[in-house]
Amino acid sequence: MDYQEFKRDLMEVLSEKMEREVKLSFRQIPKNNGIMWEAIVIEKKEENISPIIYIQEYFEFWRKGVTMEQIVEKILWSCTQCEPRVRLTQEIFQNYDKMKNHIYYKVINYERNREQLKDVPYKRILDLAMVFYYEMEDSQFPSTVTIRNSHLKMWNISQEELEMNAKKYTCLNKPAEFITMDEIVHIEEEEFSDILEEDSLPMYVLTNKQKMFGAGVIFYPGMLELAESILGDHFYILPSSVHECILVPERGNYTQEELVSMVTEINEEHVEPGDVLADQAYYYLKKDKKIHI
Repeated sequence: MDYQEFKRDLMEVLSEKMEREVKLSFRQIPKNNGIMWEAIVIEKKEENISPIIYIQEYFEFWRKGVTMEQIVEKILWSCTQCEPRVRLTQEIFQNYDKMKNHIYYKVINYERNREQLKDVPYKRILDLAMVFYYEMEDSQFPSTVTIRNSHLKMWNISQEELEMNAKKYTCLNKPAEFITMDEIVHIEEEEFSDILEEDSLPMYVLTNKQKMFGAGVIFYPGMLELAESILGDHFYILPSSVHECILVPERGNYTQEELVSMVTEINEEHVEPGDVLADQAYYYLKKDKKIHI
């Protein structure tokens, strides 16, 4: 059975198992960095968030010997686990005041997401873009909705109000974690560590407590000043992924060009394409308290 046959069979079996009022459809889902994933979308009446089943992931399970019955059982279980305690009805979704304390920001690459950015409010920061999303309350697994320009019109708020609100609740609900390399284990950081260890440069990982979209922590109020107190007047910020950054003191061991080359290589070989933030090494200067490219 090839991928297309698997896709049709999966849809057929799911349709038999799902409740009658549920609608299933194939859809191309745009992801970060212009990536498109094929999915089955499960839609229920009067609900604004629909579970999404990424087909390729389950096709790989099937190729490894998992039966169709086991795959469908896993999907049905996942759908029940992802259901939030608070249902996002049309009435709630239209009420900004009921949603605003769960609207957050994240940073993505500007150039790689130009098409996506046409429909969403964003703030340009260097070669990045700050975008905004709503995270479902009380869901066991993170479920998010990208905030679009149409939402601002529906809520009758400005982008400035959205940005101010998102920054507030991102800082409050997703506290920063500033930790040493020894305290975290990720393939990306291990690769950086292997490359830089001969010079014994201390490295720190900056993320949030959830380890999700944590690269934006670098823009929390006072975060650069805190990093300066630990790493010194000048330091590099290496975008490990959209989920974290690595901070390295500037001691003349490496040029910025060498670090850019290092980040680019690691992005290509060790980071999922949808998680890449930038092929860049940012530089912090104490004299102006800013990040530079």
